[in-house]
Amino acid sequence: MISIKNPQSVRHLILALISSIFVGETLVMLFIELLPPLSQRREVLLDAALLSVLTFPAVYFLAFRPLKIQLIKQEQAETAQQEILDRLRKIAAQVPGIVYQFQLRPDGSCGMPYANESLLKIYRVKPEDVREDASYIFTVVHPDDSENHLASIKASAENLTPWVQEYRLKFGDEPDCWLLGNALPQRLADGSTLWHGFITDITERKQAENALQIAAIAFESQEGMVITDIDNVIIKVNQAFVRLTGYSSEELINRKMNILKSGRHDAKFYADMWDSIRRTGTWQGEIWNRFKNGELHPEFVTITAVKNNNGEVINYVATYTDITERKVIEEKLNNLAFYDPLTHLPNRVLLADRMNQTLARRHREIVAVCMLDLDGFKQVNDTLGHASGDQLLCDVAQRLQECIRREDTAARFGGDEFALLLGGFTAVGECEQTLERIIASIAAPYRIFGQTAHVSASIGVTLFPEDSGDPDLLLRHADQAMYEVKQSNKNGYKLFNSVYAKRMQTTQAFFKKIGEALDKGQFELYYQPKVDCRQGKVVGAEAMVRWNHPILGILSPSEFIPVIENSGLIIALGEWTIQEALRQLNEWAGAGFNIHISVNISSRQLHNQEFLQRLQELFARYDVEIIRRLEIEIVETAALEDMRVSSEAIRKCRDMGVSVTLDDFGTGFSSLTHLKHLAADALKIDMSFVSGMLINPGDRAIVEGVIGLAASFRLQVIAQGVEFIDQILMLMALGCDVMQGYGIARPMPGKKMAIWLEKFKPDPLWSLSSTHLTSRGYFELLKAEANHRYWIDRIIANLDEPNDQTTPESLLDHRQCRFGQWYYDEGRRRFCNISEFDTLDEIHQSIHQAAARLYEHHKAGMTVKADADKAQLLALQQNMNSLLHRLRVILADRLLT
Repeated sequence: MISIKNPQSVRHLILALISSIFVGETLVMLFIELLPPLSQRREVLLDAALLSVLTFPAVYFLAFRPLKIQLIKQEQAETAQQEILDRLRKIAAQVPGIVYQFQLRPDGSCGMPYANESLLKIYRVKPEDVREDASYIFTVVHPDDSENHLASIKASAENLTPWVQEYRLKFGDEPDCWLLGNALPQRLADGSTLWHGFITDITERKQAENALQIAAIAFESQEGMVITDIDNVIIKVNQAFVRLTGYSSEELINRKMNILKSGRHDAKFYADMWDSIRRTGTWQGEIWNRFKNGELHPEFVTITAVKNNNGEVINYVATYTDITERKVIEEKLNNLAFYDPLTHLPNRVLLADRMNQTLARRHREIVAVCMLDLDGFKQVNDTLGHASGDQLLCDVAQRLQECIRREDTAARFGGDEFALLLGGFTAVGECEQTLERIIASIAAPYRIFGQTAHVSASIGVTLFPEDSGDPDLLLRHADQAMYEVKQSNKNGYKLFNSVYAKRMQTTQAFFKKIGEALDKGQFELYYQPKVDCRQGKVVGAEAMVRWNHPILGILSPSEFIPVIENSGLIIALGEWTIQEALRQLNEWAGAGFNIHISVNISSRQLHNQEFLQRLQELFARYDVEIIRRLEIEIVETAALEDMRVSSEAIRKCRDMGVSVTLDDFGTGFSSLTHLKHLAADALKIDMSFVSGMLINPGDRAIVEGVIGLAASFRLQVIAQGVEFIDQILMLMALGCDVMQGYGIARPMPGKKMAIWLEKFKPDPLWSLSSTHLTSRGYFELLKAEANHRYWIDRIIANLDEPNDQTTPESLLDHRQCRFGQWYYDEGRRRFCNISEFDTLDEIHQSIHQAAARLYEHHKAGMTVKADADKAQLLALQQNMNSLLHRLRVILADRLLT
């Protein structure tokens, strides 16, 4: 208890009050409580304490409080500064590039006191990794830029000038990264230089600049270039285009492109061009344009549509290349390829082309094909010299052109041989008048280099359409007729007579040529492979003779066999064929090709008394294995000429190890008795039945019959003349596996045959036959298509039959035709899970409806409507065939996958 009356208590109170303000009540009271123990010095201590307390406020307000206020303000400033730094970091993080500080110390070392996170993205290093040592950033600068980069930093440090630099970074094989640096330097107290700045990635800008530079260079290239708006109004041209057209840029800009229109192209040409641009965005082609000087020039033009980001066309860019020189060169090459360089007349190639065109379009007029040979030309050439001879040929060419119409053709084949293609005749007499005019013109004297020369012409003529429509054959017939003129009186013409020509072909002169061809080795065997399609292997080849005629080229057997088939030459040629086939068998055996070769034997050779003896003589040089690989083919009709001799020859051939095939089986009077007596090893189905079996049920029935007959007699059956995969698969489905034809391979020489054998691979589609269900379905689809095609053909064929009992009502019954019976029964059970099969129903019904309308309109005499119905019927049939083909493809894919 403190007493106010007690001075000591008063001091305590004052001490307590004042001290509590600055020191705290608890500490003061503690101090007072501790005073009693200090009895002797209590008063002194109390006074000293009171004095200290009384002086403390003055000290506090004069010294400590200002210091405290300063510290508080400093703390607040640091907080504000930190907030500013945080905001700056956030801002720097969003800046597209590097915000940084770079310090270059006096000793050459460097660091980056600050850098935002973009440093990692661009330089691929974290900011904290280069804070003290930033030497890494110089190691990734492109070697070609490194020297300039360091020099620019040094110059900025020395002069305290802003640092601005474009440079590249290089990271391995990656594309260069272009950077733009900007920084302001400041000198620090320690002598180092500190830059504050930013670095921006300008790679895309550089690429754009390069693209623009390339585009600018390209635009001013050697090719003319023009840019138009969507209305085809010119907005920019390059100097090459100005030079090309002769117009100045001022004359072209704001004008439409039709300023260059030449008038040589019709509206359809431009419509097709713009249609291509709209569909594909571009067009290329040749255009004739009219230049400022009025000249027309051909140009190769490329037009490209330029689109914006929304896919809308905003401009068109076109390039123009003058191809006048190219056209001139093309014309020169064309002349070399199609014209005789001496007389400038068409050559053999161009004549053949014109013959094809003429024969294809002229059916109501007579066309004459002539071969012309000069009489006496050799004497002129030998006496007056080659230069005179050449001039004479040019004069003859001129006279020929003067004698014929502009649309006719005079050609030179070489030497003194010419050809003529003459048309427009309605009677043979008109043609003969032209020929007489030509004969007289050629026979007139020639004045050459001051000297007179005389020649005449021997002309052979054949007329179309009386003669064949084959250009090569027409020329051969004309050549034959000309040869007859040369052999007689010359200086005239002769019309080809087919009857007389056939008679002449059997003369000894022609036989002599055949004999000479045999002696000179002009005959050659071609081989057409026979393939077992089920096993996917080559089992043999048929030998087919060809005549390598020195003038006429390669001749097929049909061009010489008929002439000699009744003479002894056919036997000589047959023996040569057997001998050559044996030689080829032996050669192939040495190469590892163990296949059979079949040769065709004529009836004259088969029935010849010496045939078997000559056969043994030919066999004497070869091993028995080679002989067993030889097969003989005999045409059925030839074998039937003398059944006794034929059967005996066949039996002895088989005894020698040679198998025998009856060729073209089904074309003769085929019977079981004949087949039994002939005792052949194989039957070959005639190609006419094979080619027609997918169209005509009758042909298919014959094919099935021959296959069944062969199976009954345990004979091999071979189909010839196969051309399509569907024929192959149907034959396999019917039980014929061995076949030959263009669908497998064309006939080829022996050397090419060996190469073909090495590379042979079976068609994967042949394997369809290995799966019964799939091959059966494929076969059913083929048969269904053939049946319905035949039904439609019969409908059309019977329209004009007076006894036809067909009615529109019967045609409307789509379930009663053979296809309908199959479709709604077996077909639906087999193919109901294929969507394309359901589509057939609608088309099939439409076909029957169209057939009924056709029949009704035809019988009513409404020809126009009937023709339209017929066209619709055939179109529907085509659609149906396409669907059936798609079904077969689906079946094939299911098996092959």
